[in-house]
Amino acid sequence: MGKKARLIIEAVSEEPLAEADYYARKCGIPLEDALRIVESAYSSKPDKSKKPKHGKRSRH
Repeated sequence: MGKKARLIIEAVSEEPLAEADYYARKCGIPLEDALRIVESAYSSKPDKSKKPKHGKRSRH
């Protein structure tokens, strides 16, 4: 593992790192790429403080 990969891994919390490690092995991609994918997925999660819209859909 190179210096760059070690720096990336040290900056990531344990849960996303474990998930990235799993996908890297499962899909055969480098760990760095899997970390980028997992981190982008974690950052794009909707804000939990916003309430989802519940209501009936109007039919036109």
